[in-house]
Amino acid sequence: MKTILIIDDDVITSSKYKKWLESEEGFNSTLINDPQIAELNFKSTDYDLILIGFKMSVMDGFNLYDKLHEISKKVEDTPKEFRLCFMTSSVINYKVLAEIHPESDKNVMYQKKFQKKFL
Repeated sequence: MKTILIIDDDVITSSKYKKWLESEEGFNSTLINDPQIAELNFKSTDYDLILIGFKMSVMDGFNLYDKLHEISKKVEDTPKEFRLCFMTSSVINYKVLAEIHPESDKNVMYQKKFQKKFL
């Protein structure tokens, strides 16, 4: 069974996603509402997919991604790459996104009203 890590400081919305992923779609999921706790406890081998909130109050999703990527490169038993999608309830301006984070692919950004086909 696939396991998904959800990192988002929007407690209500992320809790609904966790419930939906588990009860409706049959995934195992872990929810962490604090990106700093997610960073401290991160092991990329534990998850098939990571969903990260784009806008969070403590740390934005790109900064968290960069930190998680650095952690995965330092730990020998973790893969260098992991599957990840950013979530946002905002309109996505891909031109600005490419300027801020040139490595990002617009295929990794999804509105929070996502569907199973994106997972």
